[in-house]
Amino acid sequence: MNLEEIPGRVFLDTSALNFILDFGEYIFDGSPKPDELNQRIRNDIDALYNIFLTGQRASWQLAISPFTYTEITNTKDIKRRESLNSWFMDVWYYWLDIVSGYNELPSLEEAECERDKLLSTDILDALPNYEDRILICDALVYKCDCFCTRDWHTILKHRTYLSFLPLKIVTPNEWWKLIEPYSRIWA
Repeated sequence: MNLEEIPGRVFLDTSALNFILDFGEYIFDGSPKPDELNQRIRNDIDALYNIFLTGQRASWQLAISPFTYTEITNTKDIKRRESLNSWFMDVWYYWLDIVSGYNELPSLEEAECERDKLLSTDILDALPNYEDRILICDALVYKCDCFCTRDWHTILKHRTYLSFLPLKIVTPNEWWKLIEPYSRIWA
């Protein structure tokens, strides 16, 4: 891999947003992780810590979509939904600034039309969950390099069938592995 292949724009799946909310004190503050966490969770926490630390200088673009908000509003626990809503809004306003600053990106209305066109094809039929198809379409429409998810049951399990897409489907740990060889550039 060379420097141009480092993902610059990454779509955060709803599962990734939930994970960041759940483990924010370890990801953003570097607090010691509880011993009872399994290795996959520990690796993803460490990866996101490093990604965001490096991203302070590297300026990764984090993308989400209006459909992410739809998924958040379906959260049954009211306190959790309020926390997710607040976290979503922080990322949403950041993303809107990016969309408005890049002429190559579609407006929200244009993106929805492009998403509908993609959904009418069969290119994402390998994904059993329609909601996941919507989010992947949004990532494609917004020309994301990666789609970051922790959804092992309905997305990561089927990603080999989607390898033809111009988008890498990755876990937080895999995202960090793409960046890590070059992270010293931004140190």
